[in-house]
Amino acid sequence: MSIAIRPMLGIIATVLLASPAFANNNASVTSSTMVVQPTKKEGRIWSGFVNVSRSTSLYDFQDGTRKDGIDYMTRLNLKLSSDYSVRVQGGYSQDLNYPESNDFSDTSVNLQRAPKEVGQTFLIGYRVGTGIPTSKDSHTRQNLLGSLSTGLNVLINPDRLITGLEVAGGLSAGRNFHQYETALDGRVNTQYSSSQTLSLSYSFQSGISLSAEFIHRNTWSYENVMRTSFEMSQELGYQLNPTWALAVGHSNSGSTLKPNGSDSNIQVMDDNNSLVYGSFTAIF
Repeated sequence: MSIAIRPMLGIIATVLLASPAFANNNASVTSSTMVVQPTKKEGRIWSGFVNVSRSTSLYDFQDGTRKDGIDYMTRLNLKLSSDYSVRVQGGYSQDLNYPESNDFSDTSVNLQRAPKEVGQTFLIGYRVGTGIPTSKDSHTRQNLLGSLSTGLNVLINPDRLITGLEVAGGLSAGRNFHQYETALDGRVNTQYSSSQTLSLSYSFQSGISLSAEFIHRNTWSYENVMRTSFEMSQELGYQLNPTWALAVGHSNSGSTLKPNGSDSNIQVMDDNNSLVYGSFTAIF
């Protein structure tokens, strides 16, 4: 099952980071928007959110290929100082068509530095982290032992933009460690990965927000075979109050190239891969 969990981009003052790198042998991989949350009260040490997202295929061809699932994700932030924090994230995906595909996601633990001004135009932050193979796909099929990743996020200083607009980009690189180079099903495991992220969001004073995100990924197997993939999403969100938020959106993902290996496969909507989703987020 390849259903992406998406917490709302505009529900809080967000910072978008590149996605952490975990093992995946397919060109199309799921991701979660990397949100750094400010504490709700001055001096508060713990913060986080719980997100529930229901997604389904945009088109139903009545041939049994329609995707339908529910994703659950939890993120906890521990504030170490004014600049540094630790973030732990995990989740569970429920396939409503094929319950045997239900699985936990891999758990990530990151140490991150809050973005700081670099000149008058940019804010730059970074993170280092590890991935724990808590999914059946990782620890059973791939024999993943763990992963390491690092990321850099760059924001345009909000003071240089119109009120409510946020523009951010991210770069990340990761290394997976497996017990064996080949998975149980014979596919060669992914050793290295990198991703590049671009995100835009605009928040209205009414609590409504519009956002869009594009992610490009590269993966290299233990046989040094490179694959590229993309994921893009568009979202309409509404923050009911400082604790509750709702969102609806669309996403599409897949290989960056068509089967002929030369033509671009990047497109906003795709009959076979597009998903629509609705999500509910509780922030604490």
